[in-house]
Amino acid sequence: MLSKPVIGITAAHCTEELKTFPRHYYVESIRAAGGIPCIVPPVRTSEEATDLMNILQGLLLSGGGDISPIYLREDPLRGIRGCFPERDLSEILLTQIALQQNIPLLGICRGIQVLAVAAGGKIYQDIPRQYPKAMEHSQTAPRQDAWHEVEVVKESLLYRLLAHKKIEVNSFHHQAVLEIPQGFIQNAQAADGIIEGIERHNADFCIGVQWHPESMESDMQSKALFRGFIEACLRKTC
Repeated sequence: MLSKPVIGITAAHCTEELKTFPRHYYVESIRAAGGIPCIVPPVRTSEEATDLMNILQGLLLSGGGDISPIYLREDPLRGIRGCFPERDLSEILLTQIALQQNIPLLGICRGIQVLAVAAGGKIYQDIPRQYPKAMEHSQTAPRQDAWHEVEVVKESLLYRLLAHKKIEVNSFHHQAVLEIPQGFIQNAQAADGIIEGIERHNADFCIGVQWHPESMESDMQSKALFRGFIEACLRKTC
């Protein structure tokens, strides 16, 4: 029996240079919370996704580029940026298996968007184009610094973990959840109405957040989120 849960961290993958690279913050946040980080390059089939998820106790969907409009079933809008369909397919497959098997899942930034799309929701391809009244969500401050406030829904797992109604978060995105998937609730919102968090009903742990808690290493709420995730993953090892 494992003493620590193994957490798959999804990654961008450059085949030409043989590089697989999430930012180191994800690895260190999982390790600090008591998990064993395992970087996962893209899988190519549902069978491969199933086999991989059978050896993991948790899945972390990391941040990164835009989701291809092909996987949104939409025409591309002006404002959409770099897409890597190989990664999109992999993360959607892994997320769907995690949802089917009730494997704890934490989606961060791009990860909340992948979670929404994989579960049947919709996202903004580009916030400034589709919701021009929104505030600036791509901060110019350093990565570890807060950029705006988020209001957390009291009747949510996220609130039970963070124990705060309002928190300060960083922000590095121009896409966001537009329509919440069936079976999920919104658990956090920015002042301009942009969805900042979702979670799945009746799941041990299935949360997506739009900010980057892994980069706010000294923030107590960020640490509490990762601890809650790892504790849920640890229950899968028992």
